[in-house]
Amino acid sequence: MKLTVKQILKIATLLVVLSSTLSAENILLKKGGTIKGKVIEQDQYKLKIRKEDGTTIVLNKTEILKVVYKENLTAAEEDKLRKAEEDKERIKREKEEAARLKKEQEEAARLEKENAKNNATLEAEAKRKQEEEAKLAEAERKNLTRTGAMWRSAVLPGWGQWKQGRKVQAIVYPSIIAVGLFFTYDKHRMYLNAKRDYNNLENPYTTNGLVRAAFTPQSAAVSPSEAVVASQLGPFKGQRESVERHYQEMQYIGIATLLVYAWNIFDAYYFHPTGSGLSMDDTRKEKFFLSSSVDRVGYHPTALAGDRGLEHRTQLGYEFTF
Repeated sequence: MKLTVKQILKIATLLVVLSSTLSAENILLKKGGTIKGKVIEQDQYKLKIRKEDGTTIVLNKTEILKVVYKENLTAAEEDKLRKAEEDKERIKREKEEAARLKKEQEEAARLEKENAKNNATLEAEAKRKQEEEAKLAEAERKNLTRTGAMWRSAVLPGWGQWKQGRKVQAIVYPSIIAVGLFFTYDKHRMYLNAKRDYNNLENPYTTNGLVRAAFTPQSAAVSPSEAVVASQLGPFKGQRESVERHYQEMQYIGIATLLVYAWNIFDAYYFHPTGSGLSMDDTRKEKFFLSSSVDRVGYHPTALAGDRGLEHRTQLGYEFTF
């Protein structure tokens, strides 16, 4: 293929224009300033530039704002280009931030949806277990006989009431019995201590003292009447009364505790809920009740405000029908 002179001139002119254009590169830096030179090598991360004085430098692309292929770049053009690139960078950052926030919101919404789903599943499972436990408890109550409730309360006070679904009685009875047993034990301990102290007084007019007096010369002058009188006087009388008082209190508390235990057994048998398929509250013959009220104290229409007060009143009781 032959080229004419005219074509050769056009090609030469184009090469000159391209070479002059490529040789005039202005590298605008992000931190400010411009480097003039020619890009002789580049890759994904950096540029290698030969400056106008012949030296070469390597710049990271993160440091470069823009590369302008123009020989003479005025300050106004540089400011305009810099502002445009900075606006592009700002818009890019805003878009990236918006995309990040959107992604975070979508992830948070997804996690919230998953948590709500998991919570709903857990709640449904817990509700199902509660319903199953309630059904089992109801079945146990229906199958529980009076005798079964009675022997359970005999073995462990309150057990029969608990199986019957009467939680208040199941807590009250063993609590009262436990307190009664504690005070019975405490009074028994006091009784033993008082008895020991009384015996340690070495009273010569006690029964043991009279026996000893019968076989010792020192006690020959002591008559039985004098022994009785002496036993009613002095420290021996107070100590003997202490022994008797602790013994009586121990008996009273023990008997009261035993009565509560017996009533606990009777309660489990006699007040056993009856009927089947009905509410336990509807068929129960007895119940504990607790009511509170607020009343005005010293109230009168003509009384001063300072003379009026409020009083809280609470009533605890036990009622049954027969």
